[in-house]
Amino acid sequence: MHSIDLLPNEGIIAQFDGVGCESPDFKGFERGELTLTNMSLVFTYTQIKMFGKDIDHTFSWALRDIKVVNGKPQLIVDKGESHQCDVLLCKGKIELRMGSHADLSKLVNGINKEITGSDEDVVGAPKTFISGIASMLTGATKEMAEAFTMSGLTKPAGAKKVSRACLGCGAALHGTEGTSVICEYCGRTEQLEYNTGNSGA
Repeated sequence: MHSIDLLPNEGIIAQFDGVGCESPDFKGFERGELTLTNMSLVFTYTQIKMFGKDIDHTFSWALRDIKVVNGKPQLIVDKGESHQCDVLLCKGKIELRMGSHADLSKLVNGINKEITGSDEDVVGAPKTFISGIASMLTGATKEMAEAFTMSGLTKPAGAKKVSRACLGCGAALHGTEGTSVICEYCGRTEQLEYNTGNSGA
């Protein structure tokens, strides 16, 4: 990794190698190293010269220059396989292509935490084939429950809505006390109990 100059009160949060970046600050698309600090995003790449010495280029964007709307930094995350994030600045945007979903998640959640102070993850675990099936089953279960409710079979009075974290991956689970739900991220089946939060799997 290239060394970068930090301000006295600036610290490195995360560094990523092999990041693709496109910005109005330089021509075209470049691949290099991205560093997230508590104050800025720093992108460094090396321009390879056929004759002569290679040239290192460093570009920095202050986190305070990232556009914030309703308290949320404007980070457009591609939910496909490209692991891309567009960072909308007050003037322009930076397009970043990360090497993996884990890197994308670490970057976006890190920026969100530095700007908002919130530990809440904006990007979670990637959806997989199994989590897709689990999501479909959850939808089918809801449709069945609605069908039975419409035919006169209702939930017992006093059933409480319960929310808690999945024991498999930490994702939020919501439902009615005493029912089983399938986590849409990891596919784990959980029994929702109001007081104990015990798992049914």
